[in-house]
This record gives sequence, structure tokens and C-alpha cells, in this order.
Amino acid sequence: MTLQHHYYGRVSRTARLLTSIGAILLEMSSPGVAREHPLRAPKVGGLQVRITVFDADEKLPIELAHVVLRRGGKFVADDATNPAGQIRFHDIEEGTYSVTAWFVGYRTYTDSVQIDAQHTVFKLSLHAEETTTQEVEVTADRELAMSHIDPRSGNQVFESETYHVPPTARMTTLIQENVMGAARAPTGEVHIRGQHGEFTYYVDGLPVPLGVFGGLNEVVDPAVIARATFITGGFPAEYGGQMSAVIDLNNRVPTGAFHVDASTYAGSYLVFNGTKPFSPGKEVQSGPSSSVPGDTLGGRVGPFRALNSNGESLSLSDHIGKLGFYVSGSRQETDRRIDTPVPRLFHDHGFDYFLYGKFDYILSDIDYLTCNVNFGRTYTQVPYDPAVQVASDIQETSNSFQAVSYFRSLSSEIDRESNLFIGGYDRQGGLEYTPGDIDPPTFQFVDDPGRNYLLAEDRSFNSVGVRSTYDYRFSHEFMYKAGFTVSGTKGRENFTSRDSLNNPGPSIVTDFAGSDFGVFAETEWQPLDWTSFNLGVRYDQHIAPDAPLQRQVSPRIRWNFIIDALSSAYVYYGRLFMPTNIEGLRSIARNVSNFVTPALAERDDFFEAVYTNSLPFGLRIKLAAFHKHASPFTDDATLGSSAIKTPFNIAIVNTNGLELALSYSAPSTPFSGYVNSSVIHAVGSGALTGGFLPPSSDGPATDLDHDQRLSVAIGLNYQPKDWFVNLEAIYGSGLSNGYPGNVPIYKTGLFDFNTPAHTPPSTIVNLGAGHTYHLSGETTFEPSVYITNLLDHSHLLKGAYTTGASWEEPRNVVLRLAVHI
Repeated sequence: MTLQHHYYGRVSRTARLLTSIGAILLEMSSPGVAREHPLRAPKVGGLQVRITVFDADEKLPIELAHVVLRRGGKFVADDATNPAGQIRFHDIEEGTYSVTAWFVGYRTYTDSVQIDAQHTVFKLSLHAEETTTQEVEVTADRELAMSHIDPRSGNQVFESETYHVPPTARMTTLIQENVMGAARAPTGEVHIRGQHGEFTYYVDGLPVPLGVFGGLNEVVDPAVIARATFITGGFPAEYGGQMSAVIDLNNRVPTGAFHVDASTYAGSYLVFNGTKPFSPGKEVQSGPSSSVPGDTLGGRVGPFRALNSNGESLSLSDHIGKLGFYVSGSRQETDRRIDTPVPRLFHDHGFDYFLYGKFDYILSDIDYLTCNVNFGRTYTQVPYDPAVQVASDIQETSNSFQAVSYFRSLSSEIDRESNLFIGGYDRQGGLEYTPGDIDPPTFQFVDDPGRNYLLAEDRSFNSVGVRSTYDYRFSHEFMYKAGFTVSGTKGRENFTSRDSLNNPGPSIVTDFAGSDFGVFAETEWQPLDWTSFNLGVRYDQHIAPDAPLQRQVSPRIRWNFIIDALSSAYVYYGRLFMPTNIEGLRSIARNVSNFVTPALAERDDFFEAVYTNSLPFGLRIKLAAFHKHASPFTDDATLGSSAIKTPFNIAIVNTNGLELALSYSAPSTPFSGYVNSSVIHAVGSGALTGGFLPPSSDGPATDLDHDQRLSVAIGLNYQPKDWFVNLEAIYGSGLSNGYPGNVPIYKTGLFDFNTPAHTPPSTIVNLGAGHTYHLSGETTFEPSVYITNLLDHSHLLKGAYTTGASWEEPRNVVLRLAVHI
């Protein structure tokens, strides 16, 4: 269970005054809305309600069933069930409520219940649809939202049932579109709150750290995600490691009988290779692209001038007694992986392979096991040489993990519950980078400035870890939670270099090892009816090759204010400790220069204030302001013209931000939507140290490589029965253009955009649509089409700075055919 929900007690005089003012403002600003006052908050010691959802025929629990409580037609609480099919709502006032539960393939359950001291435990049975489909339908009691705000915790929640993942999407695509404070970045990366991609996935309670720097594939396939909770602030003490965000994932699980899903897709960027649109024209000569107007692909692609994009996926699921399983596999191929910073599209081939399996076993009504296994591999040509325009470099990355989690409810007594979690994980990754024969040497080592080198890398690692937590509630007003995480990493690095005459340069073949340890304790305390506190402390220790022992004690304080039953606020302070990946390049530094220091863990003071509100007509609002002072700060840099990246430190980085998120969904309408917007400024100053970078300085102030001031993502979803349309619009004011010298004196204000040092603003529009046809029995057929960069807006996404430059992906049209049996 989490410590991030709020308790809604009887409001004090101050809170009642704020509630009255809020109600008056709402009436003034919404003349067309019925003039209804917000729900009165329940008294301290409100009831705890436990609901279990199960399959009416198989008598098995349903994980991730969505349950909503309403009173008088107004939202009170919602959440998703755990693998035991259970969900708990805290501090529910006595009275009559409507309860709604649903899951894909089942008829929506709706009933009225009386909640009082004698009625706090309910069991809901869902009946399968006569024709089981993968589509969902809005009803008078059920809304559909692909992204919404949890008003109790302030977290953003992604629901996949109304979001149809484009077959070419990566997990970072979902993050960038559904998290406020996120900015698009080259090669599919994402920056969160001015930080370069330092975030951690949690899968069934276990952390899955990011892989080798420079990898293009992901450890998680978005196609298997059922629900994701994004935590970007207010971090409880239980979370450590890479913390620009914590992404809590619930992957797909089976329900009912045996099911098969199969799909295939094909797409094209529809680039016209030196010809008029839809005209075959003459074949350009074999070889790279030429100076002929419109010839962006060369003779390798063919007269129809279409870039290849295709893939297949297959998944199976079933229940065998108390065992449920879901397995899936996919293959993707593309003729476009990375675009160089020129308007001409560069042909570079790539493959992605992904295997995933999840297994749940219900031991009893109080404990269960869940297991996740994953394997992914990516092959990529790396086109870093625009002058020659031949994709000769080869990069291969791999990611995999195995995780087993055990959950047990030690006590389910109301206001005396206690829970135990323990799990173990094994994480593997690797990176092979081989430069092409035609590549010009460009990298210079610190102690050898007169010679240029080509770099090659073959690196692999294995991380094994254990995480355990225990929580106990003494009373309605007080509970505590404690736990630990420990992991060890071992690997091998084969780093080599050669000059233009193929003479070997500095190199190292080494085995490396390190470890991470963290322990925490935290409490949740509600001393008064209108406020509660989350108080915690965490100790972290990081042991890495060629670096001193690094450790830190981190206090975390969150003060929650309960305004009324539908709105709340909190202020937060947390000390953060973010170590670099142990497998990051650093051991060669001592073999090259005594002046190059290792990259050290980032240490932050993080302040945040957040307000959330859930309006009666379905609109949810989150407003946040934050400040982070990092000393040192962790970033990464690309080595020479290679795809190899290494972490380094910036002496001081101050990051300030304002964020606004809106989400809308309501019963009886097939429309839902969201807006995620932010204004964030990340300013670095002082020495640059660590990795292979020669000692240098950012001076008094410099915008970071991943500083984008204004970011906005808008999503609209229309989903009547058997149809869906997803529309997304993404605006960015521009990342670094690679010329920080264009701004002699950087201004450090939040709205000082320092435009000459950033790429021009851009707006990207994506569209997806499809229809489900019901065939015989439970079989359905769904054709769908996805268009990314619908308006074909060409621009420089980012210039070369500490990492390489990238051009915007051109318009891509993908047709997908899927069958569900």
C-alpha cells in the first residue's frame, strides 16, 4: 500500500471558509453547471471499505478491475484492484453510494450500497460479455479516460483501455505524452523536469533500473502496459535511485478462458525520392543521396520512394486453476532509426525484438505470487556522418529482466491492517558499438590532444537485487512503513580505440563490480481533521568502480491539507540521492588521464507545492510548482561521433518549474482528454567533471542540453462502441541548438527563454483511428491506422551539444491489422 493518499476529515473553520469561497468561485465561473455544493468531508475515523472483484463464472479474482465510488452523482474515489482482486478505500463517510466496476471483456457492474460500521466489505462478481471483445463502451455510470489525475495522491495515471498504442511507439513515448513536465528528446528519449531521463520503472513492486547508456531499445514494451502511475514529486522515503520520476507499472494479466491476439503492421514515410508525388519517375543512381531536388534517399530505396516499416506481434493468455499467464512477442523493422541534423532523410536500417511473460498464482485470499520475464534486443545502423551519408556503424543493444514478487496481507482488520512484500529481480543489459571503415576519427583523449581516434565498445552487465517492505496501521490516524533494497552489479567492458592509420590507441578490458543499498522508514500521521503528514527518512549507499564510497541520509517531509472531499494540497521537501549506473563508462578514465574524475552521485534539495481538484462535471486539475538545487548534478555526453555515452557531473544546477495538468472524463460521454503543460528552466554553472570530458566549466550560467522552457501535450479520445479515435498534439519551445555562445549572458529567470541558444518551437500532431468488427463466436477483427507528424512539420529537434543532434521524424503512416480470438 502507498503512503500518498490523503485523509478527508471534518473540515475546520479555515477549511470550511476555503470550501465556501471555492464553491462561490465555481458557481461564478460555471453558470451552466447545476449549483451544487461540494461534498462534505467525512469525519476523522471515517470508514475503511474493502471491495473484492472476481469472475462470476470462474470464481477467480480479476486484477486491474476499475472500481469507482460516487455519492449523489459526484466522484468520491477510484482505483484498480490488485492481483488478489482487492481494493481498499480509506476514510469513506457513512451513507449510500453507487459503486461501479468494469474490466475489458466483462459487463459493467453497477449497484447502490449502504456503507456504515456494519457494511464495509463487499464482493462484486463480473459477468463476461456474450461476445468478448477488446473494446470498451461508455455507460451512464462509467467514464473512459486514457490519462487522468488521482485527486487523492496528485499522481497522474495512464489507462491503456482507451489508448491504442501505435505499433511503432516506445515506452518513453507514453511517458512524454502523459506526464506534465516531460519534454521530447532525440532517439526516443524523454526529459522529465529538466532532468536527462533518470527515472526508474517499478514492475509489481520491484525496481527495474535503466539499461546501458546509449541503448536505443527499451526495457518495457508499451503494448503490454495495462496501467501506469507516474510519480514526479512528493516522493515517499521508500523510493530511491534515479528519481526524475518513478513509473509504477501494472502489466497485462489474463482473465477468463484462453485468448489469442495477433497483429501485423506496415508503414511508410512516403518520401518522394527526386520525383513528383505519386509519380515513379526515373531511378536515381545507386548509392547515397545526391543533390537532385527531393532526392533524400538515394538509389537504395527504389522507384516507389517508400521507406519500409513493418512488424508483427502475438500474445497468448489463459487461466489454469489458480495460475494465470500472459505471454507476448513482437518484431519490428524500420528503414529509419535516427535522423541526422539535415533536412534530408537518412536511410538507416534497424530491428527490434521483444519477448514478455507474466504469471500470477493466487496462493490464498491473503497472499499471491506474480512473476515477470522480459527480453529485448535492438540492431541499429548509426548514421552519424551527414557528409558521406552512408550508415556504416552498427550498434546492438540488449535489455532483459526477471522478477518474482510475493504479497501477503498479515492482517485485514479494519484500521489494524498490516502487509508484507518481498521480491527479487535479475537485470541484464549490453551494448556493442562497431564504427564503420569509412568513419573519420574525431575523438581526442585529454592527454593526447594531437591525435584523433575511432571508438568501439562491447559492454555487458548483470544486476541482482532484493526489495522488501512491511507496513502496519496502529489506528486510523497513524501507520508506518519500513523496508530495504539491495542490489549488486557485475559486468565486463571492452573499450578500444584506433587512429586513422588503424593503429591501436588507449583501450581497456576490465571486469567491474559495484552495489547499491537503501533502507527507509516512513509514517503517515493525521493529527487533525484537516491535515496529515507523511514523514520519512532514507539511507543510501553506492559503491562503484574507481569512485569513493558515496552515501547519504535523506529526510522526506510532506504536509497535506484537506480542503474538501474533492480538493487538496500539499507542500514537500525531500533530500534526494541519485547515483549513476554502475555500468556507466568510468574505469578507462584512470588509464587515460589523472585529471579526469569519476562521475559521482547527484545530490538534490527538492521543494514542491501541489494543488489538486476534481470538479463535479468530470474535470480534474493539478497545479504544481517546484525548485530543485543539485550539487553535483548528473548528465551524460556522447563520445566523439560514436553512439557511446558516458555520465558526467555539473557542479551546480538549479531547476525551477510551474506545471498545469488537466484531465476530463465523465459518464455518458465517449469523449475524454488531457492537457499536460509546463514551464521549466534548468540552469547549470561551475565545473564539468567526470567521464571522458576534459575539465571545463559552464561559467556563471548555461542552459542545460535538455532544457526546454515550454512543453505542452494535448490528448483527445473519442471511443463510442467498436470505434476509437486518438488525437495528440505536442508543442515544444525548443531544446539546445548546440550554440550556447549565441547568448553572451544567460538570464536565469523562469520565463527568460534565451532563444538564440535553442532550436525553433515546434508542434507535432499524431492521429490514430480504428474499428472493431465482430466475427463468429468471440473472434474480432480490428483494422486501424496511425499517422505520426500528421502535418509533416520538419525541424531540428535538437542541436549537437553534450549529445548528438537529431532531426524531427517525418510523417509516417502505419496500417495495423489485429485479430482477437
